[in-house]
Amino acid sequence: MPVTEPPDDLGTWLARDVEPLSPPPGTFERIHRHARRRKLNQALAAAAGAVVVIAGAVLIPAAATGLLTGGGGGPAGPAAAGRTSSAPAASSSPPPSVSAPVAPPPGAAGTGTGLSATTSGAPAPANFQPTSITMISGSIGAVIGQAGTPGHCGPPVAGDCTSLAGTSDYGTSWYGVSAPVTAAPDGGTGVSQLRFLNLSDGWAYGPALYATADGGRQWTPVPTFGLRVTALEAAGNRAFVVLARCQGAGPDYAAGCSTFSLYSMAAGTTALQPVTLSLPASGGPGVMGVAGVAGSASLVIKGDAANPEAGTGYLFAPSGDILTGPVGGGPWTVATRAPCAPGTAAASGAPLGGQLALSGSVLLLNCTGRGSPPGQLWEWAAGEPWTTVAVTGGSGTAQSLAATSAGRMVLATTTGLFVTALPDPGAWRSASIAGGPPAGGFSYVGMTSPAQGVALPANAALGEVFITRDGGQTWTPHRV
Repeated sequence: MPVTEPPDDLGTWLARDVEPLSPPPGTFERIHRHARRRKLNQALAAAAGAVVVIAGAVLIPAAATGLLTGGGGGPAGPAAAGRTSSAPAASSSPPPSVSAPVAPPPGAAGTGTGLSATTSGAPAPANFQPTSITMISGSIGAVIGQAGTPGHCGPPVAGDCTSLAGTSDYGTSWYGVSAPVTAAPDGGTGVSQLRFLNLSDGWAYGPALYATADGGRQWTPVPTFGLRVTALEAAGNRAFVVLARCQGAGPDYAAGCSTFSLYSMAAGTTALQPVTLSLPASGGPGVMGVAGVAGSASLVIKGDAANPEAGTGYLFAPSGDILTGPVGGGPWTVATRAPCAPGTAAASGAPLGGQLALSGSVLLLNCTGRGSPPGQLWEWAAGEPWTTVAVTGGSGTAQSLAATSAGRMVLATTTGLFVTALPDPGAWRSASIAGGPPAGGFSYVGMTSPAQGVALPANAALGEVFITRDGGQTWTPHRV
């Protein structure tokens, strides 16, 4: 007898036709609106990415990484407002040797943000007090100084408020850039000055020395043999560094300096190599100055745009000798005896007895001990004797001299800025300064073209950089 299976109610239910329920009113309209909004957001995101790539391509040459913002020396990240100092993460490995290369952290190539107002995400830190400025390429430059609230910065370095700020519009606006993790100058430690060779290779110094090869992402301390860096200039593919034995304490790190030496340092390394100096018999081999006698020294370099290695450097030695040497390497020899000696140094290490500058192939020297204050101007060309140009116009104590290839000169003093031009250097006049000269005058002035120049007030607490766009005739302050 066959066995009949019991009825399958589930199968019968599944076999029936199913009529779907109607969605709530307005469902299709909402789905359509969400889809349209999602497409719009995707299009905007793609457009924004294209703008960033284009801006970076315009501002950063293919041969240079560019000054970079960074947090803690990592591959990327904005610099923290109020404390933009950064350095490689702490490591148990020994410090780099004297010949160690300055290398970016693994995976850093091609990452980070260039020095651009449109791509940097980090504002300049509050209370920025610039002590040195370097213009790198066109309108791109950077300043170094202390920022934030002293005593409330760090760790890892107690009291570290050292910061950098960059500009891509010649000082009109500023934004944060990574800085070496170190404090303000204090005897033999800390830094206060800044120089960049290009958008990648730079040095922070005075009195210690730090180097970067990746536009500021990572800063490497450079051993200086217990000596202090009092001057540094870069050209070609290297920096030239003046090291001195000094007794100054606190922020006056360049006070009481003697027995100066000249070193060079190839970009991308921390290898300080002594430069051979051919000095008079009274000087030691490669050593300038007299032990126990305070002095100073300064450097200027005439570059060669067509052949960077063909430039010439000029060293104003403590004795008053002017030494010259090739940027591409080789010994430096005494070319002439200046009409004055550099004398003692200002807080930045710059000589107070004489301010050196170049106008084309002519060397200019303002001697503060000759003539009435702020000094007497002299000029010298290779193979010629020194010639008195004029008594320097203006008032106050001379601090810095700048000149252009077109013959315009600007002198920074403790009372203001004074300008003149060849062939009539006797016609000195006060530059027009918006708001009037700051109290204490200026500590530095530099001309980067016949029209454009920068100046720093002696009082860094003002937080300002002064800019000229008409050859030094008028100056306008811009707050960092």
